[in-house]
Amino acid sequence: MATTTSTMASSLLTNRNSIIIPLIGLLSVLFAAVDVAGEPPSVVPSACKRAYAAGGGTFTEDFCLSALTGHSVGAADNGDLALVAVDLATANATAAEAKIDAQLASGGGGGALADGLRACRSLYDAVVHLYQPDCHAAVKDRRFGDAKLCLGRTARAPVACEREFEQRSVSSPVAAEDDALAKLANLAIALSSIA
Repeated sequence: MATTTSTMASSLLTNRNSIIIPLIGLLSVLFAAVDVAGEPPSVVPSACKRAYAAGGGTFTEDFCLSALTGHSVGAADNGDLALVAVDLATANATAAEAKIDAQLASGGGGGALADGLRACRSLYDAVVHLYQPDCHAAVKDRRFGDAKLCLGRTARAPVACEREFEQRSVSSPVAAEDDALAKLANLAIALSSIA
């Protein structure tokens, strides 16, 4: 009888362990997944909702989510997210400047197209080398009023670039880059407004 009770107790303990060990493993995986995400689930979505409302239709909430998700690990507030948007705008402008340089180096299509590219090159030079370093410093130092003024200049540059091509009646080879830069700059302005 003692052997039967001992066997039953051993069997229950084994059955309990066979359930508990996988359960502990599953919970470990779930907690690890939360740590990998790196940011509270509400930081970016709530910021994008508020930034969209402050942005006056210059970008969509989906654009904000797409731009910031994956780039905002460690962002604690809207000011941190504004800095992320500034840095994304700088990266975009730098890539657009390189694209324009490559097109000009290959002849740029000549004539009106080359003239438009040169005009845009001048605008992007100002964005990359003058405006964005000042914008980054202003947001980093939490001088959001100064940041919004600086970012306003950045947001106007791609609009002026597109106007150069329209005036020359040629298609813009940097339309996508101009659109993205304007939206990123306006996103940074909106996030600075709500910081």
